[in-house]
Amino acid sequence: MLIQDRIDRSKMSGFQIAVVAICLVINVIDGFDVLVMSFAASGVADEWALSESEVGLLLSSGLVGMALGSAFLAPLADRVGRRRLTLVCLALCTFGMVLSSLSTGPVDLGFSRLLTGLGIGGTVASLPVIITEFTPKRLRGTMIALYATGLPVGGILGGAAAQLLVSEYGWRAPFIVGGVLTFVLVVTVAVLMPESLDYLLHRRPKDSLAKVNRLLDRMHMARLTALPTPQSKEQRGTTRDILNRRMAIRSALLWIAYFIVMAGFYFAASWTPRLLEQSGFSAQQGMSGGVLLNLGGLVGTLLLGVLALKVAGRTLTALAFVGAGLSFLAMNLTLDSLTAALISAVAIGMFINASGAGLNSIAPGLYPAPVRATGVGWAMAFGRIGALTAPILAGVLLDSSWSPRSLFGLLVVPMIAAAIVVLVVTVPTQERTPVTEAAGVRSPAG
Repeated sequence: MLIQDRIDRSKMSGFQIAVVAICLVINVIDGFDVLVMSFAASGVADEWALSESEVGLLLSSGLVGMALGSAFLAPLADRVGRRRLTLVCLALCTFGMVLSSLSTGPVDLGFSRLLTGLGIGGTVASLPVIITEFTPKRLRGTMIALYATGLPVGGILGGAAAQLLVSEYGWRAPFIVGGVLTFVLVVTVAVLMPESLDYLLHRRPKDSLAKVNRLLDRMHMARLTALPTPQSKEQRGTTRDILNRRMAIRSALLWIAYFIVMAGFYFAASWTPRLLEQSGFSAQQGMSGGVLLNLGGLVGTLLLGVLALKVAGRTLTALAFVGAGLSFLAMNLTLDSLTAALISAVAIGMFINASGAGLNSIAPGLYPAPVRATGVGWAMAFGRIGALTAPILAGVLLDSSWSPRSLFGLLVVPMIAAAIVVLVVTVPTQERTPVTEAAGVRSPAG
C-alpha cells in the first residue's frame, strides 16, 4: 500500500496535527509581515511627504518580492526540499523586516519590503503542499482552510499591534516586532519541521529510507523495508506537464483565478484603512476597518473549512468569489456610512479570504506530486502580478481623481468572472486526473 493511501485511511496523529500547526503559525507570521505595511502607510507618508502613487509603490514593493519568490524560489522546493527552502525564506523575511525598521527613505524601505516579500513568496507555495501530504484526503480541505486563516490572523495581529505601537513608538516599531517573531519562527522550524514526504520519495536524498521511516514512526505507521519502485518519467511528470496541451488551459485558468483573487485581496488589505480615512473617517476608524477586514477573513476561512467537510470544494470556491463581488459592490454603495462600510469590510474579508483558501485547496491536486510546488508556485507567481499591480493602480487612480467608492466598484465584475473560471478549471476529464483527488475537491459524482 502506498504511503499516501495509508495516510488517507488513518486518523491524524499528534505529529501530523503539529505539522499543520507549524504551517499555520508560519502563515500567521507571514501575514503579519506582509500586511503590516498597510497599517504603517499613513505614518510613512506623513514622515516623508509621499504622494498616493508613491504610497502605492511602497505597498506593492513587498508584493513584487512575493511574485519573484513564488516564480523563482518556490520551484526550488521540488529540488532542494521544502523544509530547507522554508528555512532560507524565513531568514530572508527576518532580514527584510529588520532592514525595514532601519530605513531612512522610501527607496530603502521599498528594497527592504521586496526582500521580505521574496521570502514570503518562496514559502507560501510549499506549505499547502506539505499539509496535503501529511493530511488524510477527507480532511485536506478543512486543514487547508485552517492554514489559510493564518493570513487574516496575521493581519489582525498586525493591525492591533500597529494601532498600539505606531501611536506610542512610530511606524518602525511593528517592523521590529515582526522581525523578532520571524526569527523565533526560523528556530522553531529548524527544530520541529519535517521534510516533505514526496520530496524524500521522489528525489531520494541521502538516507531517504531512514528519514521516511522516522516520519512513519511518528505517524504510528509500519516501517518500509525499501523505498517504493521509482516511477517512470511519464508517471512522475515533468515541469513541462504544467504547460503541455492537456494541462495548459487548466494552468492558464488557474493563473487567472489567482490573479483576480490576489488583486482583490491585496487592494482591500493594503488600501482599506487609507480609503476609509479619505472618505471622511478618522485614522483610527480607518485602521479599525482594516482590522475588521482581516477578522472577516478569519471567519470566512474557518467557515470554508467547516463546509468543506460536506460541500464540494469547487462549489464553495465559486460561491466565495460571487460573495466577494457582491461585498465590493456593497462597499461601493455604502461608503458614506461608517457602520455600513465596516460591515462591508468584514464581508469583503470573509469572502475574498475564503476564495483564496478555496483556490489553495484546489491547486495542489491539479499537478503530479513531483512538480506540485512548481505548479502551485507558478500559479501564485502569476497571481502576485495582480497583487502588486492592484495597489499601484489604486494609487495612480486616486491621483487621477478617482473616488474610493469607484475603486471598490472596479472589482465587482472580475470576482464574478473568477467564479466561472473556478467551475471550468475543476471540471473532471474523462481520464482520471489529479483534479478529482484535489484537497477538499470532489468530482460531481463524489
